Amino acid sequence: MFSRHRELIAAGVFFLDGLWIAASWIAAYWLRFHVLPIATPLGVPPLSRYLWFGAVITPVSLLVLLSLRLYRSARTARLSRELGAVLQGVVIVAALAALASYSLRGELARSVLVLFLLLAATTLCGSRIAARAILRARRRKGRNLRHVLLVGTGETAAGLARKIRSRPEFGLAIEGVVAPDPPAVGEHFEGVPVIGSIDDLPALVERTGAEIVYLALARSEPEAETRALEALADTTAAARLVPDLARAFMLNASVEDFDGTPVVLVTETPERGWASVGKRFFDIAVSAALLVLLSPVLLAIAIWVKLDSPGPVFYRQERVGMNGRRFAMIKFRTMRVGAEAEGRPGWTRPGDPRRTTAGAVLRPLSLDELPQLWNVLVGHMSLVGPRPERPVYVEQFRSTIRRYYLRHHMKAGITGWAQVNGLRGDTPLDRRIEYDLYYIQNWSMLFDLKILALTALRVFRDRTAH
Repeated sequence: MFSRHRELIAAGVFFLDGLWIAASWIAAYWLRFHVLPIATPLGVPPLSRYLWFGAVITPVSLLVLLSLRLYRSARTARLSRELGAVLQGVVIVAALAALASYSLRGELARSVLVLFLLLAATTLCGSRIAARAILRARRRKGRNLRHVLLVGTGETAAGLARKIRSRPEFGLAIEGVVAPDPPAVGEHFEGVPVIGSIDDLPALVERTGAEIVYLALARSEPEAETRALEALADTTAAARLVPDLARAFMLNASVEDFDGTPVVLVTETPERGWASVGKRFFDIAVSAALLVLLSPVLLAIAIWVKLDSPGPVFYRQERVGMNGRRFAMIKFRTMRVGAEAEGRPGWTRPGDPRRTTAGAVLRPLSLDELPQLWNVLVGHMSLVGPRPERPVYVEQFRSTIRRYYLRHHMKAGITGWAQVNGLRGDTPLDRRIEYDLYYIQNWSMLFDLKILALTALRVFRDRTAH
C-alpha cells in the first residue's frame, strides 16, 4: 500500500516538474520579447519556433533530472543536496539547449536561455522546498509514516533510535526493537520495547507491517548480521545496513559505488566535484584581483622592508598543506636575518626582539601575509582553510594531538575559522584543531564568505598577532 502511495508522490513530482519546465520555457520567451525592455533588432521570432523547442527541452530535462536520481524517496536526505542536484540538472539542460541553438545557427536568443535557466531553477527548487515542507508537516502530525524495525541493542542502534525520535519530520515510526539474542526480549531499549530476536524477523515484519528494517549491529556481531539478512530475504521489507562507526571520527562521511560495491567513506574532503571547481575558481578570481588592486601597497611594503633592515624582502618557509604535501609559503620578512638561532623554530611573542621595525607594524595588521595571495593563485593554498604549519610542528603535533592530521583533508588557507575566532599563533592547539575540523565538516562557499568577512573585521585588528 505504502509503496503505491510513494510511487504516486514520485509520479506527481515528475509531472509537476514537466509543467514547471514547460512553463519556464514559455515564460522566458514572453519576458524576453514582450515584457522586458530589451531591443529586438531582428524582430520578434514566432512563438511556434519556441514551442517546438520547448516540446524537445521538456522531456530532455526530465530525463536529465531522472538520471540524477531526483525521483527517489528523499525523506531523510538533506535538502541542500537535492537542490544542488536540481541546479546541476538545469545547468546541463541550458547548456544542451545552447549547443543545439549554436548548431542551428543561433535560432534561440541567448537571453531566453538565461531567463529559462533562472526561471526553471527557481520554480523547480521552490516546488521541492514547498513539497518537502508540506510532507514534513504531515509527518509531524503522524501521517505519511513508514513503519520500521530496529535490529540491534548496542550504541549504533541507540544512536539511530535517538535520531529517528528527534526528527519526527522524517516520518519513521519504530514498531519495535529486535535483539540479536532471545534473552533481551521483553525489555525496553531507548524507550522502545524489544519485541523479538533475529530468528523471529519474518513473523515480526508481517505482524507489524514494517516496510524498513534497519540493521544497526556492532562490528563484533557479524554472524547476527548474516542471520538477519537471511531472515529478511523471506520478507518484503527493505533492509538497510547502518555501519558501526561509533569508534571512528567521521569527516564528511558518505557512501560511494565502487563498481557495484557500496563503500563507506569515513573521512573525506568536502572539496570534491563541482564544489572543488567552484572553490578553486573563486580562489583564482579573488587572489588575482587582489594582487592587481593591492599592487601599489605590495610595492610600498616591499620597499619599506628592503630599506628597513638588511636581507631579502620575502621570507619563504616550508609548510605542510593538503594531503601532507609541502610547499614554500611566502610572507614579507618581518624578522631580522638569522632570527631563529641554530635553526630552532619558535613562536613569536609580544615585544619579540627578533622583529624588525617594519615587522612591528606589519605583523599586528597581518599585512605580512599578503604575498600568500600568490600561493593561492598558483594552487598551494586557498583563501580560506586551516592554517598550514611547519613540518617540524606537524610531526610533533600528530604524535601528541589526536586527529591532528585530519585538518590536512582540505587545502591550507590564508585565514580560517580558528583565526577569526582569535586562535592564532601560540594559542591552545586542541581548540584550533576543534575549529579546523568544524570548518571541514561544515564547509560551504557561504561559510567561506562569512569567514572572509569576519577576517576583514577581526583579524586585521587582532591584538593576539605579534
